[in-house]
Amino acid sequence: MSDDAVQEIYRALMEGELDDRDLSARRIGKLLGKTTSVLYHHFGSLDGFLYAVSQRGFADLRSELEVAFRERSSLEAIAETFVVFALDHPELYPLMFERRFDWSALRAAGAFETTNAGGEMFAALLCLFEAAGSDDPMADCRLFVAGLHGLVSLAASGRMNAGELTSTDRAVAIASARDLVSRLVPKG
Repeated sequence: MSDDAVQEIYRALMEGELDDRDLSARRIGKLLGKTTSVLYHHFGSLDGFLYAVSQRGFADLRSELEVAFRERSSLEAIAETFVVFALDHPELYPLMFERRFDWSALRAAGAFETTNAGGEMFAALLCLFEAAGSDDPMADCRLFVAGLHGLVSLAASGRMNAGELTSTDRAVAIASARDLVSRLVPKG
């Protein structure tokens, strides 16, 4: 049941049937046709359940990033794919990158003892920055993710194309994502 519940809510977010305002125990229980106690029984808390859903999102994002890198072998392809994934999934992305989880409670409940797809995605990006010859791969990887998140936030709110009103927010965000890579890891 627990994997089915995660999959169902993930699907609903991906298809735009739910958004972050709908992520309450009551609303989720109603969508699943279960009482709210199912979330607490299987996941310990609403946060535990939503963390599991977010990890499904990170696993899919990582898969898309791996495909982009395999096909184009560049950090620019990864940057573009990240932005496109985020903008194509506006109901899921905030759960993955913006939700304020109770990290201490999740840690105490053992949530990080299972797959941590978000951490695995970050570790894979870190390896790519190391391979690209970054002087400080950890710092560059953090700046990369933070920069991409900022671009996504601006594009999602309709503020990315300031100064370039003839281009869409999406187009400017994608171009800026590619540019971010060249600024972090200049080709030498």
